[in-house]
Amino acid sequence: MKLSTKYLLNIIASVFFFPIAFLGVNFVYYMTLTYIIGYQSETHYEPGQLEKQWTNDIGNLKGKSNDEIISSFKKTKQYKDSHVIWMNNSGNVLFSTSPRFAEDKTNLTVSDAIQTLNQDDEEYLLLYQYLNGKEDSGYAILETPHSLIGTQWEVMRTKYSYLWFIAMLAVCSLFVFNSWMFFKKLHKRLIELQKHMTKQDENGMPKPLVIKQFDELGQVEHSFNQMVDKLRVSRRKEQDEAEIRKNLIAGLSHDLRTPLTIIRGHTFSLRDENISEKGKHSLHVINDKISFIGDLIDNLSSFTLLAAGKFPLFKERSDILKILRSSLSAWYPIFEKKHFVIDIDLKEPIVWEVDETWLKRIFDNIFQNIIRHADSGKFVSVQTKRMNGRQVLLIKDKGPGIDTESENKGAGIGLSIIGMMLKQMDLESEVKSSSAGTLFMIYKG
Repeated sequence: MKLSTKYLLNIIASVFFFPIAFLGVNFVYYMTLTYIIGYQSETHYEPGQLEKQWTNDIGNLKGKSNDEIISSFKKTKQYKDSHVIWMNNSGNVLFSTSPRFAEDKTNLTVSDAIQTLNQDDEEYLLLYQYLNGKEDSGYAILETPHSLIGTQWEVMRTKYSYLWFIAMLAVCSLFVFNSWMFFKKLHKRLIELQKHMTKQDENGMPKPLVIKQFDELGQVEHSFNQMVDKLRVSRRKEQDEAEIRKNLIAGLSHDLRTPLTIIRGHTFSLRDENISEKGKHSLHVINDKISFIGDLIDNLSSFTLLAAGKFPLFKERSDILKILRSSLSAWYPIFEKKHFVIDIDLKEPIVWEVDETWLKRIFDNIFQNIIRHADSGKFVSVQTKRMNGRQVLLIKDKGPGIDTESENKGAGIGLSIIGMMLKQMDLESEVKSSSAGTLFMIYKG
């Protein structure tokens, strides 16, 4: 069932549930009151009967002494939870059970006292009767709480009305709880889906979901499983293609190296022969091209291994200047033989976590590119500096630039290898090239 359908059914059920619940709550409420009335009698006063009884009682006290009147007030039991006040014409309180009027203490006239009592007529029902006693005369006042006025049923209903409100609140809370549970279950499923999407198996792929409900969220789970299946197929296809490409390049490298070695051997043999200067120049060009093709084959093999993650990497904290000097010592004679101006400034020490073999390979690729593509500039500069708060290694030439066409220009595999190696060692590079030369910068990311 769809989530929208489920929620709509919840709303419809609530619309029909409220009237039924209202009737049910009232029924239970009135049945409860009926049960309570059957087992206990609640103090109550019906207005007409109370007034009639009070009038009769005061009439029976007519002509009696103060002591007899007060004694009668004290002995009466029929005005439970009510207050009796008797005040003479002079404003003296002769008898009082009300906390607002103490006996023998009042500064009010009778009319003022009655007016004061009337201010609380919302809380009390007040009955006044004039009492003509033998010694004193004045008003006898009966003060009865409004909560006790009415039939026994009305008094009980007012007293226990909080039960009705509690029951209705419970019904409303039930609807809120039902809606909360609906969204809580939905939220729980979404959280589980999110957590499952971040889990990976040994191949780095997310695991398929177990679909328990076929609603909108179930459709999302189904789509996720389809995506995972497609990713697995794509990953398997990619791995197969990488393996085929690796085997193809390995086979081509082996097949090409053999004839290149034979050609190189024959060119060396021809050097001992008596050939013309033009022939010697041709042999030199052939040897250069053989070396160039050999380097391309090496780069292609390295690129394939790096892309497949098969190239071994062993990083350790290393002195970069030591590695750089070692590489420069191997290339220095070649630069001198080519009549390069060499500018070396290694004042800023650099220590990074690198693979020494990889870094030497990077330096060799850069210096080889300078020999091959920037020979016309006859200049190489190697410096270490602190730029923008970080240590930077700079290698510069004055060649025609990377974008310039030349007979030795390749497909850029060497630069790609340098970039991949630096990235896997958590280093970054930046190349700035123009017709005035090329600047290669290496720094910690």
